[in-house]
Amino acid sequence: MLKIPTFAKIALKRYKKNAFKPFEISLETSMREQQKLLEKKLDMMKNVEIGRRLGVHQGVELQELPITDYNFYKPFFDNPSQEAFMYPLDEYVKTKTSGTMGTEKWYLTPKNAILKAFKETGLPLLLSVFHDGEKITLEYGANFYVNTGPAPYMSGTALSLGVQKGQIPFFKVVPNMNLPFKDKLQYFILNYDMIDGALLSTHILVSQIMPILEKPIQLKGLFITEGPVAENYMNDIIKFAGITPRTTYVSTETHISAVASVQHPLGFFFDWRRGIFEFILVDEKEGRETPIPISEVKVRNVYRLLFTSLDSELTRIDTKDAFKCIAKGDDVLNVDFPVFKVHSRLDNTISLQNFTRIDEDEVTAALRDAKVPFYEFTARVEVEDALEYLALYIELFKAMKVENIRDTVQKQLCAKDKDYRYLTDCYDYVPLKIHLLPRGSFDKYMEFKGGAIEKVNRINMRPEDFKRLIESAGIE
Repeated sequence: MLKIPTFAKIALKRYKKNAFKPFEISLETSMREQQKLLEKKLDMMKNVEIGRRLGVHQGVELQELPITDYNFYKPFFDNPSQEAFMYPLDEYVKTKTSGTMGTEKWYLTPKNAILKAFKETGLPLLLSVFHDGEKITLEYGANFYVNTGPAPYMSGTALSLGVQKGQIPFFKVVPNMNLPFKDKLQYFILNYDMIDGALLSTHILVSQIMPILEKPIQLKGLFITEGPVAENYMNDIIKFAGITPRTTYVSTETHISAVASVQHPLGFFFDWRRGIFEFILVDEKEGRETPIPISEVKVRNVYRLLFTSLDSELTRIDTKDAFKCIAKGDDVLNVDFPVFKVHSRLDNTISLQNFTRIDEDEVTAALRDAKVPFYEFTARVEVEDALEYLALYIELFKAMKVENIRDTVQKQLCAKDKDYRYLTDCYDYVPLKIHLLPRGSFDKYMEFKGGAIEKVNRINMRPEDFKRLIESAGIE
């Protein structure tokens, strides 16, 4: 019936009134409901090999199970057997990460889990994107532009399954999902005045669309990936699109797992129906602490996320993603769940002379505080005369001299990192090299990758990917 416009319009009007109802319950109530769903999952898990390897048994508590990572599940994904999984194997689909952290990772994911996430979390997410702070502006038949990684990447897989199962009755996805990256980009540029909302990366928007159109447009909804990057361009994006951009957290492990906050730009809150979210405080002074439930997180703290799916075998998996809690609740959506922002990846650092370890967040903060107008960067170690250097390959959106960048970033790193400062003093050298890349280098690199990469690997990019980036920049 939803294929009939009259009924679909009525259904959308009703859905807009109730879309956020599942999140208007108290945090304590949601956790009790989670426990019921968890018990059903564990009851299934105890009868399969993955569950037995985890130590799942009758009456087990989640906290008794070990913290896992991809390596635990990899043998089961590489050589699947029916005895290992909760559902028939033909009900799974292969998905993969983009490999931005060094190695591509393939997962077996239940189709039903993806579809549930798309329907229960994805549609409210869409309505939060089309929320102007007072009302939901999505109307029946809206054209929603999507330029994201195709299947088998999770975003493309979820969208494809949603289309196949008829779970997108209220709006039209444009252009054809199977078009090449360049054609999708050209579609936006030629048809922007017919686009109501858009889902795309900050990189594509800022470097490939805004400079070409050179004038403001008016969208009703804008969903961007790479929230941390978008913060650098927030005012420019709002001026261009006529609306505040929103973002969320999507990963191969968690699927679509969070809804965008309307009150807090670039913030989001996790959907309790997707899984159990545990948090480990990121505090170098204290070291690794005991995981805490979502009810105990505190505003302004940064946490590492452990995720237990309520619909798949993934249990207490360390996402290696860090989030900052920025608020308790969203008053616009009448939600009291904690609101987070993506903070950084935690599993990749650069070591210099064994004196200091530098991660993405530290480099990003140094560039921002040094007021370097960077569009994107990647960092690696380079050796010269037996000394190790932090080499930053930076693409700027405004001109700045290499010497000024080097001096100001060096000052920031010394102020923020006592070990880095000690290395500088002890070895009597500046362990920092700055390489400027021509404008468009990162976009050419991502275009070569099919437009599928939504996050550039900013630390220790794989050698073959770094070579491709340098080639894209036209550097010998």
